Amino acid sequence: MHPRPRKLPLFSWEPFLLGVVILAALTASLTVRLVVIGTIVGVLAALVALPVIVQLVRLGLRSGGDRNSSSRLVNLDGFVLRAVATDGTLMLDETNRRQDSIDLALGWTERSFTVVLWPSATRWLGRELRTEAYFIGGPRPARAGFLPRGTDASIGEALERLRDSGVLVTVDARVFGDGKLPDPTRPFTRLARPLTVEVGRPVDDALADIRP
Repeated sequence: MHPRPRKLPLFSWEPFLLGVVILAALTASLTVRLVVIGTIVGVLAALVALPVIVQLVRLGLRSGGDRNSSSRLVNLDGFVLRAVATDGTLMLDETNRRQDSIDLALGWTERSFTVVLWPSATRWLGRELRTEAYFIGGPRPARAGFLPRGTDASIGEALERLRDSGVLVTVDARVFGDGKLPDPTRPFTRLARPLTVEVGRPVDDALADIRP
């Protein structure tokens, strides 16, 4: 049985917060003609909506500009990168949504790739917490895809603890184009889409041995 997927807390999930604000505003508007009840409901709606609006503003400020967030890794400033031993390989999920980003990384090099693992990541407006892989070696990290869910659940918490202490884990990666690896005898031939990405699977004990 696979472990239950981790979820972003509701009070950190923008769609839920927006829904609360809209519901509070709608409830207040429906009772505005009722003098006594409308006043009571309006006050309650304001009491509910105000902290939610404050939280939305905080989340926006926290993830705006060049700040890292659960939905994106923007820069590696302040992190120590640590390569980790691997055992086997994993094909990343959702590389079909990252074709332009993978193609961008191919412009850096077609020979040797390294990805950094960003734990507790979410898809746009998604709530499920997963580990996302980003190519490094260019001007800024480029998205490669997510670790498979079964593997992610076993190492995601360890990666999160390291990330919170300022350490990000890196593993080697390979890019396939239309199911094929680059041909070293034809160095100027571009890989064809669909592009897929294979990464090394971090060894659990190796993650535990990393010290900040």
